[in-house]
Amino acid sequence: MHERNNSFKDLEAKWEAGLPPELEQRISSQTTNFAVFGRVVELFMPNALQAAAHIIGGGSDKAGPHVPAGPGRRPEPEAWPDWRTPPK
Repeated sequence: MHERNNSFKDLEAKWEAGLPPELEQRISSQTTNFAVFGRVVELFMPNALQAAAHIIGGGSDKAGPHVPAGPGRRPEPEAWPDWRTPPK
């Protein structure tokens, strides 16, 4: 088969010849960084979201020793400590 002269391929070859040689290394470095960052996010993001949900209050409904029991997990108003000092 006869190969025809393609002006777009010629333009592309001229354009690529004018690019700086360190450009390929910089792009390769950036893609490597993005790939590593993607793996880190894939590994740690589910656990981070789960931890944030537990901090906000989306954990189990069982009240532990550090969580007061009751509706809304709040103690009754009488059970709140009074940190104020009475006037003298």
